[in-house]
Amino acid sequence: MGQKGEPSGADQVYVLGLDVDGNPRGARFTMLKDSIVSAAMDMNCSVLIGQPELVSKLGVKLPVGYVFGKGKLVTLFIPNIGWGLYQQILGASRVAAILEKARIEAAISRAIH
Repeated sequence: MGQKGEPSGADQVYVLGLDVDGNPRGARFTMLKDSIVSAAMDMNCSVLIGQPELVSKLGVKLPVGYVFGKGKLVTLFIPNIGWGLYQQILGASRVAAILEKARIEAAISRAIH
């Protein structure tokens, strides 16, 4: 199944994980589909959706992943990547999650008082 066009970084889906030998792999997909997310999770991969600019700038460095099959049962091809990129993306994702949580807690605190 081909992917048409190249959406902005925030519109992409990033998949990261380790293969059976412990080597990092990662890919970006230009469409969000349940079958892609499900297949990635079956491969014990993290799925990053709607990421902020901090993560997206790194995520666009990932190779494009490929989807084989149609419907609900698909197979993904997620290429090997370097450890540096893998760690940078996961680190940026964690920082973004912490910042988002702090922003939400601050908004709740202001709303309550």
